[in-house]
Amino acid sequence: MVQADQSPLSTIEIVEKCCGPQTRSHVFGFGGGVKAKDLKGGTSSKAELLSALRSTREDIKSLNEENKSLNEENKSLNDHLSTIEDKMKEIMKMKELFAAQQSHVPPITSVSTE
Repeated sequence: MVQADQSPLSTIEIVEKCCGPQTRSHVFGFGGGVKAKDLKGGTSSKAELLSALRSTREDIKSLNEENKSLNEENKSLNDHLSTIEDKMKEIMKMKELFAAQQSHVPPITSVSTE
């Protein structure tokens, strides 16, 4: 068509001459655009997909085990921290009690031996 008609028509004009005018609901395209098969993804075989699924399941299992281990370690550390906090509370109470007892004792005066 382009070779038969030597007039300087644009590409759009040539397409409209062949296919009719474009409308908002139907636009013609040509060339190396995206095709439906590009959107669907690769064409993997069933064996490849099953292998990938098996690998993913193994990864999930491994991650779940690691997560369980870390949760146990976290619980242990929280228990240890709680014990330390309880001991610190006891120490603070003893410090307050000691300070209260010290305030009731008359101060010791130094005696010089001159």
